[in-house]
Amino acid sequence: MRFFGIGFLVLLFLEIMSIVWVADWLGGGATLALMVLSFIAGVMMLRHTGLSGVLLAGAAMKNGGEISLYQMLWPVRYAVAALLLMSPGFVSLVTALILLLPFKGRPIAQMNTTGGSFGNAGNPFSRPPDGSGDIIEGEYTVTTPSEKQKQDYIEHKPD
Repeated sequence: MRFFGIGFLVLLFLEIMSIVWVADWLGGGATLALMVLSFIAGVMMLRHTGLSGVLLAGAAMKNGGEISLYQMLWPVRYAVAALLLMSPGFVSLVTALILLLPFKGRPIAQMNTTGGSFGNAGNPFSRPPDGSGDIIEGEYTVTTPSEKQKQDYIEHKPD
């Protein structure tokens, strides 16, 4: 945090210099068009993320097995990349594009499915193999409105 202000000023200087270099290389109109397209792409990315980003992180955790920190932080990387695309300059554009690259990374931890210090717990994010997960069995009866007036109780049928 001590050098945050200096780092921000250096980044600001690099952004301005990158705009000048690209304007010198491509021309002012093309540079402005690239910056506007970058801003629009950032806005569209921010509109696309939101609850879907949180759900994507939850699905990655629920998938179980081997998951890398880079995969788990995908929604955060996506939002930061969108904000960087919205800022004018080409240093932030290159940083945003690097954040959007689909790196896999190393797994955070190897899930021990053979037992170990927690017994035969296995993977806590996987479903049971016999299919007895969240299924609740029961019987129901469809009644018409005329039968509903006659029956003021729920009938239980023994097995």
